[in-house]
Amino acid sequence: MCLKNTWNVSANLKVSVTKIAFLFGLVVTVYLSLNLLSLHGLMAYLVPAICWGLVALGAILICGPKNIQMWFSHDVVFTALLIGISQIIVLVFVSFFAGFGKSPYQFTPSAIALDSAYFMSMLLAFEFSRAYFIKSSSKRKVTMALVLIGLFYTLLRLPTQSFLTLGGPADTLKFLGSSVLPTLAQSIFATFLALFGGPVASIAYLGTLDAVQWLSPILPNPGWTTMALIGTLIPAVGLLAVVQTTSPFTLIRSGILSKSEARHNASKTKKSFPITSIVIVLVGVMLVWGSTGLLGFKPSVVASGSMTPSINVGDLAITVPTNLQSIKPGDIIEYLRNNEFITHRVVAIENINGATIFITKGDANNASDAPVPESAVTGKVIYIIPKLGWVSIYLRTAAETSFNFLTKNLSIALTTMVLAIAALSFPVYRYENQPFRRLKRRR
Repeated sequence: MCLKNTWNVSANLKVSVTKIAFLFGLVVTVYLSLNLLSLHGLMAYLVPAICWGLVALGAILICGPKNIQMWFSHDVVFTALLIGISQIIVLVFVSFFAGFGKSPYQFTPSAIALDSAYFMSMLLAFEFSRAYFIKSSSKRKVTMALVLIGLFYTLLRLPTQSFLTLGGPADTLKFLGSSVLPTLAQSIFATFLALFGGPVASIAYLGTLDAVQWLSPILPNPGWTTMALIGTLIPAVGLLAVVQTTSPFTLIRSGILSKSEARHNASKTKKSFPITSIVIVLVGVMLVWGSTGLLGFKPSVVASGSMTPSINVGDLAITVPTNLQSIKPGDIIEYLRNNEFITHRVVAIENINGATIFITKGDANNASDAPVPESAVTGKVIYIIPKLGWVSIYLRTAAETSFNFLTKNLSIALTTMVLAIAALSFPVYRYENQPFRRLKRRR
């Protein structure tokens, strides 16, 4: 009897690992293929809709109708829908003061049908596969699984071109604050919903946001800083709401709480998870608002050696807004020219027709810059953090190099990816079949 149970557990584990590897490889293959292909016009919508529709069908079959029904929770789905609607309401309310914008999409019947097929196929493919991944993860490492799966679908939801069109440090910081952080917060929340309510719960939340984004002719446009703040805080509030309204038994069964924690210190444990989430949210808000200067300072990554040896490439310059009258020769200022932030030292200050003009020069340059008007000055550098900016430089360089290589070598990229998946699957298959060999020998 024990021998039979061991056989069944090993067989189920082998099937689960195989399905996870297959589904993961399928999602990644379709994503890379669609990003590397140059599709235009009708095909840019039709081909992705078909591909993601097939992925969604495969994910549904792998999940199984019985499992999907078993994972479904009315309370979690209702909470997810409520949070999605609340996020839209907050954006609309803020936009009454900040303004609205027009949708870039067309609203003819055929265009609406095509747009709906495009975003719905992607939504279904992502959320059914997301639910299977998080439901198949180990209960002992559920927190790590939530973060990794959330990060994976964050990368899938961000266009590849957005990583390659980053200009200077200001564009990089704006991209991280306005796109990466809110998308990551929403993705982690969607993964959390899938853990407790299955794919229907995450679809209820993200589907609400996607439907408004794709099907509304008028969109909230309060500014990217406000959008980022709302897009980060609302999912965090929703996550806390799900935790507070979920029974301890369900939290234990999902791996969020251990039995000993729930038994001996239930009230303290219930509070520990929200406190951790609040800390993460506050850090995220600091990153978003700090990158824009709304907290009184703005970090800038130095991308040139014009200020060597005072400031080296990869250093992080902390800039604060300052009274222009207090700037004197010798100070290092940041100014905007041709949509690029430049950090140079003031060598002279002139007054021309009542207007203050700053003459700047890089410490490593032989000639001075063109005169800088008052309106172009964004602040004064007060502190330099060495080397910290290399993280942003390395990420941007790696993304650009990888994309250029894959674009020029599409066949090599696809072949390498297939071989890599096969190489990873074979050891897993062999390892999972070792118990079967031992059992056969014993018998």
